[in-house]
Amino acid sequence: MFRSSFALLALALLVACGPDDSAEMTSEAETAPEATTMAEPEASVYLVVEFPEATDGVADVTATLTVDGIRIVPAGDTTSGTGHHHLYLDTDLAPAGQPVPSIPGKVVHMGDGSTEFVFEAVPVGAHRMIAVVADGLHVPLQPWVVDTVEFEIR
Repeated sequence: MFRSSFALLALALLVACGPDDSAEMTSEAETAPEATTMAEPEASVYLVVEFPEATDGVADVTATLTVDGIRIVPAGDTTSGTGHHHLYLDTDLAPAGQPVPSIPGKVVHMGDGSTEFVFEAVPVGAHRMIAVVADGLHVPLQPWVVDTVEFEIR
């Protein structure tokens, strides 16, 4: 009897003195961003970039976007299977799980549900454009729905 009482007391002390993981999990859960909308595995975006020959060292660049496996809707709509376009010009992607930033002339939110955007007065030289579909809260869909085009204006 003494041994079983001692074993129960030792177990109680281990439980009482162990780390309180529930407090950490609660605080992490409270500060975690809303879950990102999941994209269908076969969802994809296609980016087409068009521009005339440069005049005065610049050209207007038109980006046209189409998608498969997802429906494009205005920002704020968090319906499953939907999202809206974002374009990055000569800028790296934001980390996964983070909202797409807004950087004038570099990162464009197409929150109205549009599928075409014109970057004006892009200078002569090599460029990279990335299209990303994000959820209603501007967080990229998971898995990523992204396309990249490299081009040169002459």
